[in-house]
Amino acid sequence: MSKRLPSLTSLRTFEAAARNLSFAKAADELFVTPAAVGFQIKQLEAELGVTLFMRKHRAVELTERGRQLLANLGSVFETIQTAWDAAHEPMPVKTLKISGPAKAVHSWVMPALSKAENPLPNLRISWDLSKQKRDVASGEVDLAIRWALEPEGDLHWEPLLRTWFTPLMRPDVARFVHKPADLSKQGLIGVEFALDTGMEDTTWAPWFRINGLEPPRDFAVSCADTASAVDTAIATGHVAIAGSFLSSEQLAKGSLVAPFDMAIAPFSRFWLVCRKGLESTEEYRWILNAMRRGEEEIDRQASRMHLFHPDGAPIQS
Repeated sequence: MSKRLPSLTSLRTFEAAARNLSFAKAADELFVTPAAVGFQIKQLEAELGVTLFMRKHRAVELTERGRQLLANLGSVFETIQTAWDAAHEPMPVKTLKISGPAKAVHSWVMPALSKAENPLPNLRISWDLSKQKRDVASGEVDLAIRWALEPEGDLHWEPLLRTWFTPLMRPDVARFVHKPADLSKQGLIGVEFALDTGMEDTTWAPWFRINGLEPPRDFAVSCADTASAVDTAIATGHVAIAGSFLSSEQLAKGSLVAPFDMAIAPFSRFWLVCRKGLESTEEYRWILNAMRRGEEEIDRQASRMHLFHPDGAPIQS
């Protein structure tokens, strides 16, 4: 049966006294009085039932048992000291490179990460928000937020947000829009963006077809992307087609409204992509979980919407 261990304080006191062969020096080292050192040693000797020091005039010597105990304890306290010193050292900073569409990162990912409790204080994220498609496989970036129809390549793909699109306009414009056919009278903002790979229709075409109308061919303004269309709708009073995270802030503030409860949800969606194996790391799981919580907030905006695929098929909620 193992014997009950003495207090760590008494062992630390013995080690200091034995190493210095002086109760006074041990007291200075431990910031206690020599009497306190002597008391701890006596307690330890009483528990062991042996003498550890031979007391001489103004000096002490170790007994055989004392030397044996010191030999075994010395390395232990060195290990403890090393561990304690290491605990005070700042953890090395780990940088994770992530690429993604600027609007998705600004409106969805960054807010989600800022709200999430960070268990990794040494983690730093380096963002690449250029329009270039960075190579994940080669390690050019660690993670990528991709808009795609399906996974491709020998990578790990995690399905995320499926966005949706509906007509958006300023509240003063919405007063004159009572049915889908009224939209063209206010001037439509065209977007050079295909909802899914291989589609040639503009973003507007599926929405008009679902409402029994011919797709528009003439636009008051043309924009390169949907995010620009949202800003243009506020600036000009023309009508954009957007939604989801692209206009969540404007809808919340009331600077834009969505008067119709019909929206187009492409087959394509956002994915979080990384090299295989990275998906099991703590930093990946933290980022993924934060993005999912942000996704849930965005999806709540679609709760009143009747969603359709671009081919006109309704999406069951």
